[in-house]
Amino acid sequence: MKIEIRHGPRGLEGGEPFPEVREAMQPVSRMRRLIGPGFLRLFPKSMAVRGMRKTFGARNKDIAKSPVGTEHAEVPGPYGPIPVRIYRPEGENLPVLLYYHGGGWVAGSAAAVENVCRALADRARHIVINVDYRLAPEYKFPAGLEDCYAVLGWASQHAGEWGGDPERLVVAGDSAGGNFATVCCLLAHERGGPSISHQVLIYPGVDMSGRHLEDRGIDLGERGRLLSRFMASVYVDRPEMLLDPRCSPWLAPDLSFMPPTLMITAEYCFLRDQDEAYAERLEAAGVATRVIRYNGLNHAFVDKVGVWPYAEGCIDDIAEALAGT
Repeated sequence: MKIEIRHGPRGLEGGEPFPEVREAMQPVSRMRRLIGPGFLRLFPKSMAVRGMRKTFGARNKDIAKSPVGTEHAEVPGPYGPIPVRIYRPEGENLPVLLYYHGGGWVAGSAAAVENVCRALADRARHIVINVDYRLAPEYKFPAGLEDCYAVLGWASQHAGEWGGDPERLVVAGDSAGGNFATVCCLLAHERGGPSISHQVLIYPGVDMSGRHLEDRGIDLGERGRLLSRFMASVYVDRPEMLLDPRCSPWLAPDLSFMPPTLMITAEYCFLRDQDEAYAERLEAAGVATRVIRYNGLNHAFVDKVGVWPYAEGCIDDIAEALAGT
């Protein structure tokens, strides 16, 4: 499969993180050197989750160049009301993009991706719905997923009330949110749900089964995989549930029904191998699939929109890919 490469410090060659990326990764590397193989297994999970939640989120800025209205609302869900934020650029009958934030299923929030969503609304000219789904371990699988799917159904029914086109629905998300985005496509197919015109998957977690044990980047390796396994362990009640395609969509036997896909990967991302393997499966199934790999960058780089120019470049790439949807 063809992978479009965005230039890093060594151009298309790769093999070197940007200086600010290396600097950002150093504290994480030091922390992981201190965490032995058994640390997360022995440490109380509730305390570990609280610590992770304090570290999630990055400094970013609003880069919208035109007016983007913001509205807070609540959507009825299977477990109670689901808070959402709706970003409306000027215009009528606009496509609608549902955005699911990252955070390893245990952290993150709609507030953390506020500027990412405003940027997408502005640059892509889509109404964006930012979903504040429930988090594990308080609400384990499939609670957060069902929240995301409920908002998708609600958007298909109510988009016209605020200038959106219910026939042009896009799902998008980063990391765990990218997992939710593609699994919502799976659920819509299985349940006869809304038609989805496109999916944008930003370094998503798509295989929690352990099949892909890649080692990418200077701050990853076994400790990075240990952290991933820990977050998966608090997301589900039993390890065998990770084999469910609703957890690991890479394991879905058929992907031919998926909408056209934009896959975003990063050179120094521990999910890169599984993401690009998933893209290959999509393409083999006949799905129009485009992959962009950003050299010199790491997982969660889009969070730094307005601070790192590479994040803004990624937003522009997404907007370009969605033109005409």
